[in-house]
Amino acid sequence: MKAHEQNTSYFALSGLTSCLVFATLGVAMLVGCGETTNGPKNAISGVFSGQNGLGVEMDLRRWVPDKNGQGGKFESIGSATSDMQGQFQLIPNRALVMDYYQLMVSGMTPMVIIMDSTMHVHIKASIPDGGFISDATITGSKAASEVHEYYAKAMPLQTTLSMLRGTMQRTKDREKMQELSDRAAQKKIEADSWAKQFIKNHPGSAALLGPLEHLEPRAHADLFAEVLKATEAQLRDGAFHQALTIATKGAQSTRTNARERVVRKGNGTNPPRTAKNSRYGVGDVAPDIAMLDPDGDIRRLSDLRGKVVLVDFWASWCGPCRRENPNVVRAYEQFNSEGFEVFSVSLDQNADRWKAAIAMDGLNWPNHVCDLKGWQNQAARAYGVSSIPHALLVDQDGTIAATHLRGPALVAQLNELLR
Repeated sequence: MKAHEQNTSYFALSGLTSCLVFATLGVAMLVGCGETTNGPKNAISGVFSGQNGLGVEMDLRRWVPDKNGQGGKFESIGSATSDMQGQFQLIPNRALVMDYYQLMVSGMTPMVIIMDSTMHVHIKASIPDGGFISDATITGSKAASEVHEYYAKAMPLQTTLSMLRGTMQRTKDREKMQELSDRAAQKKIEADSWAKQFIKNHPGSAALLGPLEHLEPRAHADLFAEVLKATEAQLRDGAFHQALTIATKGAQSTRTNARERVVRKGNGTNPPRTAKNSRYGVGDVAPDIAMLDPDGDIRRLSDLRGKVVLVDFWASWCGPCRRENPNVVRAYEQFNSEGFEVFSVSLDQNADRWKAAIAMDGLNWPNHVCDLKGWQNQAARAYGVSSIPHALLVDQDGTIAATHLRGPALVAQLNELLR
């Protein structure tokens, strides 16, 4: 895959995800305390319509976190099979605490139910050929209706966003890449806006943990804290609330440690190159960069002295840059608490596309700069950049320790400099 050059251009289907606990759920079904329907307590009953709901197996699962609360596994706590009229009743093999539980239908279509042992939840749903369940009615629970309202709109947005991102990662055409990037950015804005609007419209509801799965905890730390506090009395004994609390605290401590810790000095090695982007190499002092961030404030590379910094030249329209971004995000999440920062220099000319790409790719570090001059970017010209993506790793003293870093090479260098 060629780089762009100046002359060219907690519950998921299979488990937890890295950032939030839930990702790509089906439709979550919540029930509130004290709300019951006819039938035995600590049970789920219902009727499925359509051919996909007749004589199908379902499994109720709880999430069992590991010792640090960051991972874990599903444990089956009950199963049932619908009859040929689609009717079923599932009684768990234990008394349930108020929590999120996954009901997996036919091994592929999930529903998330929040309940405890005092409740009987009744579900009427049409089981689709695939994807999520959008046509469902849950009785005996206001919260269930509320969260169904959220997911019925959120999941089509999330599905479209995921498809656009996947296509964008595979395309090599620059114009097509930009078109897909613009569409994905708009879907991301719509999805985040709906999540935040839903939270605003349903204060105190147990359904509010659902929208958090589609928001990033570092970027929305205050909102996460507000929702977790509002739902603590209802859900604090449940794994979902506890895991989200751990994730939020982890994001906050990562920022604090990155600001306060002075890392050990180390030396990086990289053979000198005579290739493009080689005006500055290993052993050279990295020239300072002073440029405006998305909020209009000046960010200076020199302000990060004492940290190990990846100076990353990229752009929203650059396909290889966007494909490399997940590697940089993983490295930032792994090493930020040890004194690693990213200083991103964008060669964009459109501010909205630049900002949207930052949000869409989850580039959650604070140091983003751009002068909106494209290839005439002042920092890019000073560094002799003629091809992107291009990255230089600068040590704690401001000296370039490595250049032309991609993928695993970045992690290897950070292990040398920080550990």
